[in-house]
Amino acid sequence: MKRKEKILLLYPGEFFSQGWGRFIRLKPHMVYIYSYLKQFFDVTVVDLENEFSRPESPEALTAFKAKSLERINGISADMVAISCWSSLNYLSTVFFAEQIKQQRPDTPIIVGGYHPTFMPQDFTYPDNPFDHVVAGEIQNIFKAVHPEQFQEINTYKISPDFRTYPYFDNQKTLGIFLGSGCPFNCRYCMEYKRRWSSLRVDDAVALIQRLTDEVKPRYFTIFDACFGLNNRWRKDFLSALSRAELDCYFWLETRVDIIDEEDLELMAGLNVKMDFGIDSFSKSMLKIMNKTKDPDAFLKKFVNISSRCNQLNILHDIYLIFNHPGETADTYAEFRRFFQNVVTPQLEGGYLRIKYQRFSFYPGNYIFNHLETFEQQYGFKANYPEWWKQEGNHYLHSRDITPSIDESGRPYHVPLKETSKMVKAFNRKAKQKALWERLHAFDL
Repeated sequence: MKRKEKILLLYPGEFFSQGWGRFIRLKPHMVYIYSYLKQFFDVTVVDLENEFSRPESPEALTAFKAKSLERINGISADMVAISCWSSLNYLSTVFFAEQIKQQRPDTPIIVGGYHPTFMPQDFTYPDNPFDHVVAGEIQNIFKAVHPEQFQEINTYKISPDFRTYPYFDNQKTLGIFLGSGCPFNCRYCMEYKRRWSSLRVDDAVALIQRLTDEVKPRYFTIFDACFGLNNRWRKDFLSALSRAELDCYFWLETRVDIIDEEDLELMAGLNVKMDFGIDSFSKSMLKIMNKTKDPDAFLKKFVNISSRCNQLNILHDIYLIFNHPGETADTYAEFRRFFQNVVTPQLEGGYLRIKYQRFSFYPGNYIFNHLETFEQQYGFKANYPEWWKQEGNHYLHSRDITPSIDESGRPYHVPLKETSKMVKAFNRKAKQKALWERLHAFDL
């Protein structure tokens, strides 16, 4: 029997995230990559973030690098595949690839993920250590290493094997994919698949049922870019899931303009926490973001859906983005009016919580690719236009921007302390605080 090639699947961690984003031990994309590759290779998975935690100081980073290199050097592999999942992984990806290539110059190094998909040129600098830069989904690795074995497959069609994944320790929260793609083209978004597709309803429910039987999770986090875009699929899935009578919670992220009353009534029979990317209460900003063609209808739909969620006891969050390119004193005033005159009197004290963040300048999205247009139209400026290549606090550097310049030439930034005070006052009155905190942290 022919020996399977040995592949080291490496998650390099994040050198400068300093707590940015959730820590997820069972990273769904790594579980799916592992589950796919182990059909063809002898796979060793090393998630350095899980092994040695995220470094939060220069001293911790030095120790992280040393321990990680010792761990990597102790593994025999015919090739190394590095998951540069996001721009936060860029410096760690480059560092470990260069170190591995110095020690093993004949070992092919492959890199894939969102950042290589959008920014392949970042991996082709002179004397770079990368033999293959893989864009897109998991199966594309075969285009690089064994093109004769390449087969088209959507990631969500891979059957995730949590039980043999090395960082599975009977966790009760599982992240899964039922579909992919989002056609809405929001200006800030990093989603590269524009066509929505999914598992068949029966297959989606069977996946959840199988995982329930195998590992008995308490919480499924569905990481689709836009859950249930197709109206018939969504209703059939929610109906079938209700009939399955599973004793667990579900998290999903979708849009208010595709959800209706029937969906919510079906969700009320399940334990669901739902996230909506509303992104702004300013009609002007919604147009600049390309969030919707009809801001009036979009915001009206949000209020109606949220009101019904409150009546049905459905936990739901909305997410807002401030300091997006084009944000001005006028757009912020629009936000305040809608928040104070509509959202607070109609939605406060229910099952809605508001989350917000400052705009981050990400490489590869529409704004990044049309930077001159936003600079000329609004006076937008990114003070660290290649922050992912620089040492320092990536959370702060990616958000160190000027959203707009007013007629007097003065830069405008949203008064976030004022915003925070308003949002916190609203959220304090929301129900089910303890449960919400655990669901929001993906910790059940």
